Amino acid sequence: MNLAWVPNTLTMGNLVFGFLSIVYASKGEFVLSGFLILFAALFDGFDGQVARILKVESKIGAELDSLADCITFGVAPGYLAYSAYFTEMVIVVNKIPIPAGAFLATIFPVCGAYRLARFNVTHDTAHFSGLPSPIAGIAIALVPITANAYKLADSPICINDYLYLFVPAFVIIALLMITTMRFSKPQAVLLTQLHGIKLGIFIIVLVSLLYAFRKYMLFIVFGLLFLYVIAAFISFLIQVIQDFRVK
Repeated sequence: MNLAWVPNTLTMGNLVFGFLSIVYASKGEFVLSGFLILFAALFDGFDGQVARILKVESKIGAELDSLADCITFGVAPGYLAYSAYFTEMVIVVNKIPIPAGAFLATIFPVCGAYRLARFNVTHDTAHFSGLPSPIAGIAIALVPITANAYKLADSPICINDYLYLFVPAFVIIALLMITTMRFSKPQAVLLTQLHGIKLGIFIIVLVSLLYAFRKYMLFIVFGLLFLYVIAAFISFLIQVIQDFRVK
């Protein structure tokens, strides 16, 4: 019996949630749109593992995964950012309004698509080349979720008041996907140490902590992302120095 349908179904779940994220972002349901990207990330995190466990890895599955990721972690975060924060960003040239926010938002799907295409052509089994698109997409998805957490706590925060911070962060995260810096694979180490009941307990504890500290979720995630990028940058500098010495 061919069990390839099991991981492929998980991949399709990733794609479905990514598409629904776009649908709800278009309706102004930005928090739900963000959560749908997070749900999609769960499916994306397990489809490859399931394929390896069942020994049904295939080229079709790999291509399908990349196509789903392009929608979920490229198009969906870009559209979410545009719908929630960039719609009023307009530049007038010769009395003609140009939707600068729309062009700004396209950076995410463009970089995500290139990142995934490059991964399909060549990739290192030990490291990622460029920031993984799921991490980039999750970072953007958490913005409206965290803003809503502040609102529920009677401490309203409006991201539109902080676009001078969010816009550069949005662009930097997108561009990090197409860099050649090597990023570690923490999930590979995690899954080798945790499996079965231990993995389930870890996920429950992690979700509980994120809920308990939901007001600070964005700061925590962006702080971890910053450390992740810094570690990759230091590794990149060390590699450049070593290559220079060899020459």
